[in-house]
Amino acid sequence: MIGLRLHQTTSQRMSQVMQRAMGLLQMDHADLAGFLIGEAAANPCLQITLPQPESEPRPAPRHWRLALLGSGEEVDRLTARAEGLYAHVMRQIGLLFRSPEDIRIATLFAEALEPSGWLGCETAEVARQAGCSLSKAEEILARLRQMDPAGLFARTLAECLRLQLLDQDALSAPMERLLEVLPLLARGDSAGLLAQCGIGAEALAVLVTRLRRLDPKPGTRFDDAPALRRAPDLVAERDDEGQWQVSLNTATAPQVAVLPLSGAEHRAARAEARWLERTLSRRNALVLRVAAHVLSAQRAFLEQGATHLRPLSCADVAAALGLHETTVNRVRNGLLVQTPSGVLPLRAFFARGGTTQGDGNRIPAAALSALIAELIAGEDPDAPLTDQAIAERLAKRGIDVSRRTVANRRRDAGYSAAAERGRPSGRL
Repeated sequence: MIGLRLHQTTSQRMSQVMQRAMGLLQMDHADLAGFLIGEAAANPCLQITLPQPESEPRPAPRHWRLALLGSGEEVDRLTARAEGLYAHVMRQIGLLFRSPEDIRIATLFAEALEPSGWLGCETAEVARQAGCSLSKAEEILARLRQMDPAGLFARTLAECLRLQLLDQDALSAPMERLLEVLPLLARGDSAGLLAQCGIGAEALAVLVTRLRRLDPKPGTRFDDAPALRRAPDLVAERDDEGQWQVSLNTATAPQVAVLPLSGAEHRAARAEARWLERTLSRRNALVLRVAAHVLSAQRAFLEQGATHLRPLSCADVAAALGLHETTVNRVRNGLLVQTPSGVLPLRAFFARGGTTQGDGNRIPAAALSALIAELIAGEDPDAPLTDQAIAERLAKRGIDVSRRTVANRRRDAGYSAAAERGRPSGRL
C-alpha cells in the first residue's frame, strides 16, 4: 500500500543574508574592492572609497634566513631572501644586454630606481647622463621593462599596473580604459567607471578585483614569495610599549559610506547600503579579533622566527574566541599580514603538531623544517650532514624523529640530500 508519512527533523540552513555575510568574511581586500564597486554601481546610496598607493616608498623589511613553511595538507614555501632589488636588476641586465654601451645605459636606469621599483627620473635625463640619443634610451628602457617582476621601471601607478597586465595577457580594452580613470576608482565613482569602461556592473567588479590584486610597488616587496606580491590586508607591528598590535591595512581596505538620499524610491537602496556598512564593520572587527589572537599565540614565532612556531589549529582559535571553527577557517584563508619580517599569509601562523619533544610539547612540521634548515645552514660545506646525523642532533635537543621524517622535512625546506649538497648548488 502506498501512503504518506509525516515526520519532523531539525536542520540548520543559512539564510541568504547569512550567506552574503559569510561571503564577505572570506574575502580579502582585493575581493572586497571588486564586490563593493559592483554593489555601488547598482545602489545610488552606497559610496565606496578605495585608497591608492602612497607616493613615498616604505622601508624595506627585515628578513629571516630560514624558510617558513605553511601547515596542514597544503604547504606554502616562503623563500628566504637571496638578493636585493638592485642586485636582481643588475643580474638581469647582464642577461638582457650584450654590448658595453647598452649595459652602461641600462645601469644608469637601474641607479635611478626607487625602492618601490618605480623609475625616479625622466628618460631624457638618463639620455643626457649617458650621452646618447633619446630614442636609444627609450629602446633600452623598453627592454628593461620586460624583466621580472613585471612593473619595474614604471613612472606612474597606471604604468606599473599596465606592465603587469601586459605580462599576464590581461590588458583588455575595458581594462585599458579603467587604467585611464584611476582617480574615479579611488573615489568609488561607479557610475563614472561604468560610463568610461562601457561595461556592466558585474564585469566592472571583475576588473577591479583583478586590478587590486596587482602589486603597485613591485620593488618594495621584491623579497616576498611570488604568490604574495600584492599589498597585505593586515599590518602587525609593535606599539610604543613593545606589545604587538594588528590593524587593517588602510592602504588597501575599502571604505563604505551611506549617502542619505531621500524619497521612497531610495528606501530599499538605503536599507541595503546600511546593511552592507554594518556587515563590513562586523567583518572587519571579527578579522581583527581572530588575527590578534593568532598573533598573540605565535608571539615567539613573530619575534624569533619559524623555529619557534607552536601548534595552533582553527579549532583552538575557535574555542578560545567562542566562534565556530569554519568561521576561523574562512578568516585565515587568503589574508596577508605585513610583519617586520615581511609579508606572510595568515594561515602560516596555523600549524599542526607533528613531533613530540622530550618535554612533552609538540613541534609542528613547519618548525621542524626550519630547525633542519638551520642545521644545514651551519654545516661544514666539505662534510654535509646526513639525514641520520641531523636526526641525532635533533635528538640531543629532545626532538625524537626518524631519519625518514628528517628527509621529508628537509625536502620541504628546499634542501637536497647530503651527497647533493656537496655540489655547487645544494638547494632543490
